[in-house]
Amino acid sequence: MRRNYKLRVALVVGARPNFMKAAPLLIQAKKFPEIKFTLIHTDQHYDYKMSKVFFDELGIPEPDIHLGVKSDFHSEKLGRMAKALEKAFREQKTDLVMVLGDTNSTLAGAIGASAVGQKVAHVEAGLRSYDRRMPEEINRVVVDHLSCLLLTSEKSGEEHLVAEGVSPTKIKFVGNLMIENLINSLPKIKQCEIVSQKKLLNKEYVVTTIHRQENVDDPKILNRILKTLKDVSMNIKIVMPLHPGTRKKIIDFGFTKYLKYFTCLDPLGYFEFIKLVKCSAGVITDSGGIQEETSYLGITCCTIRDNTERPVTLTQGTNKLFPLVNLNTESLLAHINNKNGRKSPLIPFWDAGVSLRIFNELQKLY
Repeated sequence: MRRNYKLRVALVVGARPNFMKAAPLLIQAKKFPEIKFTLIHTDQHYDYKMSKVFFDELGIPEPDIHLGVKSDFHSEKLGRMAKALEKAFREQKTDLVMVLGDTNSTLAGAIGASAVGQKVAHVEAGLRSYDRRMPEEINRVVVDHLSCLLLTSEKSGEEHLVAEGVSPTKIKFVGNLMIENLINSLPKIKQCEIVSQKKLLNKEYVVTTIHRQENVDDPKILNRILKTLKDVSMNIKIVMPLHPGTRKKIIDFGFTKYLKYFTCLDPLGYFEFIKLVKCSAGVITDSGGIQEETSYLGITCCTIRDNTERPVTLTQGTNKLFPLVNLNTESLLAHINNKNGRKSPLIPFWDAGVSLRIFNELQKLY
């Protein structure tokens, strides 16, 4: 017998950043049986280290639908994902499509939903770097303007959306799902033994991740970054979990000579990575989510970018921007050695109640 749900929601995931945001929602969904969640995986990230490991660790159930979309070409893959999602939404007869963050799967979900006339809810709406070199920035803008419910993670999100002409009635400030997931995971993170397994000393190493296209696609820029990191490694150990795309660029450009200066690791699971960060002296990164996680944990973060779509990490967190033009060893070390970093639960709605606030907004739709 078919159950009469009050709301049918298709939750689209596909890439590593989506999974950490989906986990708290799927835990909370168990308390709202009148809302039917269908989990759809585009398979944007489909290997174990970039996808399945997060499902296993975070207790995310097996997706109801795997799209299995693969292509070597960005636009072709995006188009295939949108087409496959459009078909899935028709078959599922969903009332609302929920997309997370700013990945290509996020954009494909919003396009596919719009093609079949279904409403879109965007979690982490309104973030802006105003840097159109970043594919994620294009994704954010397009998805926001296709959405009817814009769920923001920090106050700047609402300000950006209103400035772009979005009706304030569509915007709901609910907080940061990444932080709720982090809080939920702290007991298991504490048990993780990667620091001792890798024979690292507490607060005597720096975690580094580099993967943004603007930093790795140009050999001159990537060489500049790796050379600076090599100089940093003369002062403190650098532990570098290598994104597969970054590793390929380093090999293609002939930069493997730098790798001997770092402790290079394969991509890590969520618990291992956060434990590594939590025990570090600081982080050097170009990631968006890590800026948030380090701010909450009180770990100094050096972001190798000209800008950030998460300005609250600069004003209330532990993050500092290091544009390439000013990138040098001395300034990085000075920020890492700054012991004034603070845990930031004072950032509004960076807590364990984000998913509940989202479900409270979903209840208003029926």
